[in-house]
Amino acid sequence: MEPENKLSAAPTAPEQTPEDLEEMEDGGGHHRKVGVARFFEVLGRDLWPFYKSSFLCVVGFVPGYAALLFSVMAGSLPLSLLSGAVGGLIAGPFLCGMYDTILRALRDEPGYWWHTYRMAWKQNWKDALLPGALAGLILGLWAYLLFTLPDMENVPTTVWICMILTIFFLLAIGTYTFAQIVLVSVPLPKLLKNAALFTIGLFPRTLIAVAVQAAYWGVTLAWMPYTLPLVLLTGFWFPCTVALLAIYPGLDKSFHLESTLNQRRDEEITAIMQERERQ
Repeated sequence: MEPENKLSAAPTAPEQTPEDLEEMEDGGGHHRKVGVARFFEVLGRDLWPFYKSSFLCVVGFVPGYAALLFSVMAGSLPLSLLSGAVGGLIAGPFLCGMYDTILRALRDEPGYWWHTYRMAWKQNWKDALLPGALAGLILGLWAYLLFTLPDMENVPTTVWICMILTIFFLLAIGTYTFAQIVLVSVPLPKLLKNAALFTIGLFPRTLIAVAVQAAYWGVTLAWMPYTLPLVLLTGFWFPCTVALLAIYPGLDKSFHLESTLNQRRDEEITAIMQERERQ
């Protein structure tokens, strides 16, 4: 059974004319740029919505980060797991709001940011709770081990390899899972299965997405609080935009994002033209 596409619920600005909608198709009637050029093209147009979504995302992650940091510094595994799970539960909907903002920009979808952001929250917050809690639980265990293992003697190399693989797959599957929550309505087991398939099937793009996020957050968290100005400036929007830009072609091919959006625009243009004719 085909997953229900959430794009059909996305509103457009009410004053748009058919000409406006046609202008917005495929970036205003021209071929889209790719790679770095596409990044700066989207950034030049949507930096302010990105920043606002990112700031709210930082706010949503602060409680979990603070609780997990305290738990790890206290050396308590149960507290680390609890802090991670509860923190992920809180942060999941905020991350979905961030992803929704970026994915709308990548498909050149019109709409008022605050209206679409609130709609994304209303539409996705329940779906984001359990994935957020699961991701937070795993991250809590990983963070506890990261702080604990250096104090142990003769830690096998295989343990460190497992730590690297764990954070790699957590970032990869987490990225694909939350992107799917924003785009389609499918049960959590199906989300995770799709995420695993995307991770393997789009491995070169997955590698880019994970490498950027791992490098960014690794440096940012390792040098905290000195990197606090960087977090306030680039927050989540920079790593998330690069990651989603890397994997977006695969998501589009699998879920027919562009064709669905173009079909909806055609229907809106037809509806507006028919309304004008009746007037």
